[in-house]
Amino acid sequence: MRRAIAIWCAGAFVAFSSVVPGFAADLPRPVYKAPAYYSPEPVFSWTGFYIGINGGYGWSKFSGTGTFGPDSVTARGWLGGATAGYNYQMGRFVLGVEGDFDWANVKHDEPLFAGTITLKNDYFITAAARLGYAFDRTLLYGKVGAAWTRDKYDGNDGAGGTVTGSSNRSGWMLGAGVEYAIWNNLSAKLEYDYLMFGSVTPSLTTTGGLAVVGTASVSLKTHIVKAGLNWRFGGF
Repeated sequence: MRRAIAIWCAGAFVAFSSVVPGFAADLPRPVYKAPAYYSPEPVFSWTGFYIGINGGYGWSKFSGTGTFGPDSVTARGWLGGATAGYNYQMGRFVLGVEGDFDWANVKHDEPLFAGTITLKNDYFITAAARLGYAFDRTLLYGKVGAAWTRDKYDGNDGAGGTVTGSSNRSGWMLGAGVEYAIWNNLSAKLEYDYLMFGSVTPSLTTTGGLAVVGTASVSLKTHIVKAGLNWRFGGF
């Protein structure tokens, strides 16, 4: 009995072995495809020269000691101009230099007898180093550098007398902002700047019997908020 079972099993194994290869040969062979190639999206680079335009609003606080005019006044007004600079990106860090020139009408009017005297800054220039951190197309940055401006005095007393004068100033500035690349070559920015200037003694010219009594030492602090558009020429 055991011998018959063994012979039957051996026969079944031989039959199965002969059928399986033939059956496997009839099955379709698997086709192996190479994985799809995905081209990585290019990482935006801030490296390159750029020029731009900007505009904004400024507050200038004049603080004086002397007999001419108030001890402290704040001039307010608009400004606008041009920007030029260069960026170099290393990883996420962006180093650069930037210069701004802005025509300004940041002014304060003060009564002068029956007339008015106007004190204003008619331009601002800054030259600064920038350090930024890039999140692809978004750049957060700070800047520090030098600043220049001019004070202008222009007034009349309402009776034929006039007073005029100007003072050129130099100082330093700190700033911070955010810039976003709308296209590969066009970016928009929003920036705040603080400008600090030393004290000067204005030189004033009077006519019609007006006279300046004593001397005044006037210091200046300016706050500026501005927006701008920059056009990049690419890096090398």
